[in-house]
Amino acid sequence: MIKKISILFVFLFAAAAVFAQVREDTLIHVLPVIASVEQASFFKENFDMEIEGAGYSITQTAGEADYLLQLEVRPNMILYDDGTTEQAPPDEPQFMLNITLLNGEDNTEMVAFSYPFTELEEMYNFNLYLVYEAMANVPITRLGDIEFVEESDRWRNKWLYIRASFDYPVISAYMLKEPTVITGSEYNSPIPLEHSIGVFIGGTVGVELQFLNWMSIEGNFIMRFGEPGNNNTFIPGVGLQLKFPIKPAKHFMIEPYAMGNGMANTSGNHAGSTWYGIGGGVQFGVKGGSMGAFFIDASYSYTFGDIKMKNPQGEGWTPEVILYNRNVISIGIGYKIGLFDRPPRRVRNRDVSE
Repeated sequence: MIKKISILFVFLFAAAAVFAQVREDTLIHVLPVIASVEQASFFKENFDMEIEGAGYSITQTAGEADYLLQLEVRPNMILYDDGTTEQAPPDEPQFMLNITLLNGEDNTEMVAFSYPFTELEEMYNFNLYLVYEAMANVPITRLGDIEFVEESDRWRNKWLYIRASFDYPVISAYMLKEPTVITGSEYNSPIPLEHSIGVFIGGTVGVELQFLNWMSIEGNFIMRFGEPGNNNTFIPGVGLQLKFPIKPAKHFMIEPYAMGNGMANTSGNHAGSTWYGIGGGVQFGVKGGSMGAFFIDASYSYTFGDIKMKNPQGEGWTPEVILYNRNVISIGIGYKIGLFDRPPRRVRNRDVSE
């Protein structure tokens, strides 16, 4: 008896793991039980209850059922080698419960097995086990119901994105090309200059075209501020980014990119007109609704050539033009909204949710 109970618990735990995902819309009908009145009532009531407990739905109409369960109680007969049969001796189980699972569409047999018993009361401990044994042959999804469906990936698979970000900090580093001391008349003391590194605010707006699942191009308008000696200087510019979207998880996206830009200094201290630079960065995005993403954008850019600034002391001081190298590190936080769905990526899976 102990051995039988141990086997029962092994089956129960294994079956529970299998059926954790069974669909409630699968309809099971228990056919009229072939047995004595008492036995028929007992097994019909108990199997209905245990089937619902396993996560399925019981239907009282055989015609609408996905699967049919047929129960029959017969005397436990012993078959001898000479071909004769007789009722099992009193110390053996006196009845056999025959269980057959049928496909509701065409009544084809899916599985059939038997279980011996004597008293109905002892079956309280085994009915659940028998239900799991039969239901283990019911697929998680209905037969023939597998189809191609679209993954819920629209937020990162748009043709066009419009982005805006608040950029802070924007670290602008103006590095002297060489040690510099500015001098005036003989009555003025020489003034040594130092590198100029400032932390400023900025902003970026742009439009991104995702022409391939793994490549996109973005044009943007860049707003930066600050130069040596004047933190309020407005430095507008335009940029172009070639991005390589990586989509490792359903709610996450990484876009490393290479970029080029052109910036215009609007102050009168600049001895040139336009700066050109190159750089790169990476954008980390998380799903922000079905149409877009919240993102953090980290980038670095280097300006080609020399940044030429007029001597901050004015006319009469030398050198007249001071040369810098310019490097910019920027962190931006923003949102981009997508327009026009790209062709969906489809997977063979019935239950991918949106």
